[in-house]
Amino acid sequence: MSNEKSKILSEAKDPLYIKLYEYYKNLISSGVLKAETKLPSIRRCSAERMISRTTVESAYLQLAAEGYVTSRPGSGFYVNDLNYFTLKQSKPQNTTLNHTFKAITYDFSTSAVDLKSFNFDIWSRYIKSALRNNERLLSYGDPQGEEDLRSAIASYIAKQRGVVCNPDQIVIGAGIQSLLHIICSLTGPRSPVYFTGSSFEKGQAIFEDRGFTTTTYKNMTEDFSDFEKNNVKIVYTSPSHITPWGDVMPMQQRLALLSFAQKKDCLIIEDDYDSEFRYYGRPVPALQGLDGGHKVIYMGTFSKLLLPSLRISFMVLPMELMDKYNAIGHLYNQTTSKTEQIALCQFIRDGHLERQIKKSRKLYMAKSQELCSTINRIFKNTAKAIPGTGGFLIKVEFNINLTAKEIAEKAERAGILVNTYRDIPNEPPKISLSCSGVNEADFEKAIMLFKHSLKK
Repeated sequence: MSNEKSKILSEAKDPLYIKLYEYYKNLISSGVLKAETKLPSIRRCSAERMISRTTVESAYLQLAAEGYVTSRPGSGFYVNDLNYFTLKQSKPQNTTLNHTFKAITYDFSTSAVDLKSFNFDIWSRYIKSALRNNERLLSYGDPQGEEDLRSAIASYIAKQRGVVCNPDQIVIGAGIQSLLHIICSLTGPRSPVYFTGSSFEKGQAIFEDRGFTTTTYKNMTEDFSDFEKNNVKIVYTSPSHITPWGDVMPMQQRLALLSFAQKKDCLIIEDDYDSEFRYYGRPVPALQGLDGGHKVIYMGTFSKLLLPSLRISFMVLPMELMDKYNAIGHLYNQTTSKTEQIALCQFIRDGHLERQIKKSRKLYMAKSQELCSTINRIFKNTAKAIPGTGGFLIKVEFNINLTAKEIAEKAERAGILVNTYRDIPNEPPKISLSCSGVNEADFEKAIMLFKHSLKK
């Protein structure tokens, strides 16, 4: 057991002391560590695991607070005599440790944004201004979202994305998932739901929880015979982002999809995330505008445009769903902060959103190119980095005898997180890296470490 105790899990993204706490808790709960067993001293545990004494002490104190161990002054921490009968009913987890822990130093899988992309001083002024709306803040507000914000959004997406709507068709919520719950209630059990392009597990989970069946259809063409054969009634797609690195859906395919939706009474959910981040040329107009808003539910979010912590998303409902929404919409409380809605409304009206997008687009295009250049220079012939045409991700293809999963695992052991994709026979392994959450000054060190990790 000494070898096991010299290791600690790295899969979970919890703080170090929580991982250490969970490790000993499971050993105690399963009965592996018996009553009166003394835990390693804080000094010894710290040295063996190469972590700080403060981390070890925090874990031990948490175990003591929950009654798993007792601290004896001058002696150490001892396992308490617990009743293991109920604890043994479930199989203990994580009592076997997989590999040496390494703290995550460079996270290239993150959905975080670059600190330099956002002006917190300006946003703070708008939040403070919103807080001066004393009377308005005394109520819960409109379940559909603040009317002035819906008007500002309607004007913005009409100008920038070609969306056809009026403010009454817009519903605001805290994230896409909260809005998908409403859509499920409006559409009824229309099954199956086809997700095209990249998989969206969190979206699929909502539909499956509500009784829908879902399928991921990665390679959509202009031939919709499979959709027709399976009686597809909802298609979830991102026409402006059909691949993680920003490829767009061709116009012929867009028109064919809209034609299918009209003929077969099929709803299309257009998730227009990251559409403003087109690095070469103007953003492609929304699918909803081509359709005139008849069969398309348009969805957008401000998480990437501004801050991930700003949980404000919205959807534009087609007129055929408005009667149903007007009948049941009041049953859904507004999930987004009223203060932030008021602030965002004026932020958009004063032109700051458009300036923010221009600033962020320039920043992320430069970071994407710099990251690709660094990878190609360091890896030389063993990897090729390809910048995306939009969004935050770049694609990396490897010329090495490893799977994408093995590459990601080796990187994680070195303290680097990357995104993986399903390995395809006879094709090189691929991963993707987000340029948004790592400072460009760290690219050199991070990629050198990444390359070194693959040699181990």
